[in-house]
Amino acid sequence: MYHKIIADIDAAAIAAHPRFPDQSKRLFIIAGEIQRSICDSFFKPYRRFFDAQWCWALGHIGLLYQAIRWFHVKHPGTQLVLQTRGQVSNQHFLDALKPYITMYSTLPSEWVQEAADTAVYFGCPDGVNHIHDWVKIAERECQGVNLLSLSDEQQRQVDEILGFLGIARPYVAVQARGIEYDSHRNVSLSKVEQAIAPWVERGFSVVSTGLDQHPINDKVPSVLKLSEPKLASFLLSAACDQFIGSDSGAWTIPWAYRRPVELMNDDHKAWIYV
Repeated sequence: MYHKIIADIDAAAIAAHPRFPDQSKRLFIIAGEIQRSICDSFFKPYRRFFDAQWCWALGHIGLLYQAIRWFHVKHPGTQLVLQTRGQVSNQHFLDALKPYITMYSTLPSEWVQEAADTAVYFGCPDGVNHIHDWVKIAERECQGVNLLSLSDEQQRQVDEILGFLGIARPYVAVQARGIEYDSHRNVSLSKVEQAIAPWVERGFSVVSTGLDQHPINDKVPSVLKLSEPKLASFLLSAACDQFIGSDSGAWTIPWAYRRPVELMNDDHKAWIYV
């Protein structure tokens, strides 16, 4: 979707990040500045476009929701358009955003040039701040803007799943990445058990909403035992009384539905702590 110069800088920023994070951050901002200058050449564009980068990971869908909130506050009336290219990490979460953003698998050909000119660049969405800084700014600016809630039918499904798993309210939804996923982002079984212990003492039930293999799934009821684990994970995360997660995009689901969130590790300094 992006102009070639922006796509090239974006690729360089991604490649530089492991060894040169500061230089990588600056490259992301430069790409965003270029995108903003192109967009600003249009008089109040009424459409802004998002590429599949905004939905190909679960946390990225959470960032897309943050962008929707931000446009709702800063640029009301702007039509938002997402091109998924079939790269959707969690269809259930993305479907919840449909009232606020128009979605295409592939954009109509007549919109391709417009999309390149007015794209919302992922690495620097406002053309000023790196995305890790922008999300914190947006969180402060969007306080009180809550667009998502579960429908009555979804609430019924939640009750049905809880009943099937033998989970009583109030309950904690706990999510842990695969134990071998990333030494900086996963959590040990002992760390998970330590995090949920105070809630168990207070009488909370516990269910694992994690979709990766992790020892906690054998200690508490797990959505992986169900026929539709992705749907159950989404619903139970959105409806929980407390969410305890690891450094992973899964926590953006309960955050989006205004559930209390606690992270066992947080290398990316999530904006819930703003």
